[in-house]
Amino acid sequence: MTIEFSHWPENYGKSFQVTKILGVASLGFADVTEIFEACKRIDPNVDETWVREWLATAEAVERHGRQAEALGNWYAARDAYSRACNYTRTAEFMVKDDEAEKVRLIHKSIELFERAGQYFDVRPEKVQVPYEDVLLDGYFFSPRWVDGPRPTLFALNGGEEHSTENYFNLGPAFIESGYNFFVYDQPGTSLSLYEKGKTRRADSEAFHSRAIDFLLTRPEVDPNKIIVFGESFAGYDSLRFAAFDQRIAAVISDGGTHKFDWAAMLKWMPPSLAAHGLRILGAKTLDEFANDPKFAYDLEGILHQIECPLLIVHGAEEALVQPNPLWQALTNYEQAGSKSKTFLPLEERRLGGLEHCQVDNKHVTREVVLNWLCSIGLGPSAPRYA
Repeated sequence: MTIEFSHWPENYGKSFQVTKILGVASLGFADVTEIFEACKRIDPNVDETWVREWLATAEAVERHGRQAEALGNWYAARDAYSRACNYTRTAEFMVKDDEAEKVRLIHKSIELFERAGQYFDVRPEKVQVPYEDVLLDGYFFSPRWVDGPRPTLFALNGGEEHSTENYFNLGPAFIESGYNFFVYDQPGTSLSLYEKGKTRRADSEAFHSRAIDFLLTRPEVDPNKIIVFGESFAGYDSLRFAAFDQRIAAVISDGGTHKFDWAAMLKWMPPSLAAHGLRILGAKTLDEFANDPKFAYDLEGILHQIECPLLIVHGAEEALVQPNPLWQALTNYEQAGSKSKTFLPLEERRLGGLEHCQVDNKHVTREVVLNWLCSIGLGPSAPRYA
């Protein structure tokens, strides 16, 4: 699917990112014309043109947002700030060798998200999760039209995912359906990595369980209905987390790996991406990355500990989980100890959702996850208020 949407069939990485922002456009948080106008000006072999054109688009859209806001047009301002946030994030993704610029753009995308957020139907509440010697920043959303404690979707960030884009992918659908929605900058992502120095670790429960501790302090949260969703790298995290924290009511793993084969992955990673992987995981050298046991992200012998209901989602055109993506997804499903578990392959080409984490049609993710939650008695708690 990615190649079919792309100007650049020879460049899978940038093609995937274009498909990803097109998926956000289908949800209303980017625009197809703005995307293709940026793409026309990009040389896929020159990262600087990617950064330049996405930032130019973001800045132009932000100007429209500020003009609308000055006139009292909150609706247009909200939409423009949301689009500018996502274009800034798209630009920042390709900044690999200038950490100061990367941090500046992360701050800018957060600023734009919070400018948009003041006009959301349910505004983001800025929260913090204690972890080791720092506080990890996050957002908590709670639909005010639902009485009493509510089910909560706790959405984990993927390997390169920011809390803001996690919100755009899932948040509005679940909030409107009556769920609390929670995201935070877990170790290895966003400013938790670049400013607070917290890298990923294989035992993801070490930090995610601290987030559940936080959720249980909130009166809006039903302690028996905390649902964990993880996609991409977080598809691994979610399964590991559920194996060690029995407070989770249900877990979804979308595009998750069973075992990361770093040595094999390093053979096809461009040097800049390999260096970025070292940074996220906290490895100092490629040899340490590939051979040190502390970087052994492996679910073998662990998944039988999962007790809660489980959904495994797998797209038929999965290409980023390697090697043998179907085997990895099925192994996660087969080894899980859950009495209630579902393996859901996505194969309907006409509708899409076949790519890694359904970036080619995020509507599919929302539909299949909400359908599954309905089937296990954790479906939408209330219709949207009149």
